[in-house]
Amino acid sequence: MVRQVQVSVLYNAADISTDINQYLKSMNYRDAMSGQADDLQLSLEDRAGIWQNDWMPEKGAVLDVSMTTLFWKSAYELPETLRLGLFEIDEITSNGYPSEVGIKAVSVPFNNQLRGEVHTRSWEKAELKTIANDIATAANLKLFYDTEENPVLDHCEQSEQSDLSFLLQLCNDNGLALKVSDGQIIIFDEAKYETQEPALTIVKPGTVYPPPNQEESEGDTESEEDTMIYLPSILSYSLTSKIRDIYSACHVKYQSSDTKEVIEATFSVPGKTGPTLQVREQVGSVAEAERLAKKKLREQNKEEVTGSFSLPGCLRLVAGITVNLLGFGVYDGKYIITEASHDIGTGYTSSINVRRCLDGY
Repeated sequence: MVRQVQVSVLYNAADISTDINQYLKSMNYRDAMSGQADDLQLSLEDRAGIWQNDWMPEKGAVLDVSMTTLFWKSAYELPETLRLGLFEIDEITSNGYPSEVGIKAVSVPFNNQLRGEVHTRSWEKAELKTIANDIATAANLKLFYDTEENPVLDHCEQSEQSDLSFLLQLCNDNGLALKVSDGQIIIFDEAKYETQEPALTIVKPGTVYPPPNQEESEGDTESEEDTMIYLPSILSYSLTSKIRDIYSACHVKYQSSDTKEVIEATFSVPGKTGPTLQVREQVGSVAEAERLAKKKLREQNKEEVTGSFSLPGCLRLVAGITVNLLGFGVYDGKYIITEASHDIGTGYTSSINVRRCLDGY
């Protein structure tokens, strides 16, 4: 059995997978955890000129895309599928020679209400979730609010901004992350995602590691070691640890212009040394100041240890999951994938960007 990667594409709900796979030269899918749109790029062979004529895609058409691997690790492995989601075509290019057509699509639709227009409006004493729901409803998108954090904003003003940039800024200011994917606005807490159990272990070549246990353990209970997937093949990697702009604590202070009351709080990372980050932002209570201090310190420190890896293709490498590193010395530990790319061409490779998970904040 020859291992294969197949691409499934629905074009405005019509299945064109056979046509795409027949002419596909390359595909790149980039999956960002937050702050950026996912994007998809297809390169199609077009010596016959059909993709520039009768089969020319329309800008704004919706693609529903999946990838499937067949016999990827062995002749006995079942097919594995990763659904990439919904994308809107926003750019088409024709190149030669040889003739080919490029299709670029993004997960954020060019919706006039979401990112194509700027608006000016305000909310008074509104929860963040309420504001997000107002924006999602206006853009005909669903809201997936995946966090228990729901701060109440005394006064919130949108001034000559697109709804998407305004909501993204609101989330950033309140220590939350935002992503638009598959017809949804997703708001979540990255700290919560970092508490997930690692799904995979990336192993430096030459490192001795426990192989997966194929036998059921006593009582039919699987241990973490039984279910862990190890990736011992790495094409290239880079790891970085920095000290600049890294803090051991954050101090939040706010003085009310009306009552002159001072509200302040400090959050410190146990056992960490370094400077204290000073923040001057409006808060309504000490509890709110403590929450903000924790969020601001996380935002400042989360890029302290980062890395990038290129590996043989693996559909399980997606943004937002956690992975272990093994065999990399002081860099060993748990990381979260902040961006994953899957590239199909002469072969299939996956590339990921990661950052070390923070402990306790």
